[in-house]
Amino acid sequence: MHRDPHITPTIAAHVLFHLGRGGRPGSPFVQRLLATFDAAIAHERVQLAAAFPDYAAAYELAKYTPDGVAVLQAHADNDPQGRS
Repeated sequence: MHRDPHITPTIAAHVLFHLGRGGRPGSPFVQRLLATFDAAIAHERVQLAAAFPDYAAAYELAKYTPDGVAVLQAHADNDPQGRS
């Protein structure tokens, strides 16, 4: 399984929700941040990643890796506090 120290169960759940694949919503800020990733072109996503490496890693994994959504679902399912 893909392991990225930036991707927490909470972040995985937020990205999954944004993509309509389960999870749960983040704060209004997080929801707008993920919408900004959608609207950004490649070099703008690089700039966003500098400020938000955790969300960038999860977003890129889900959008551009064949099994990325499944990986995020596994991350979200591994929330020891049961928040996802």
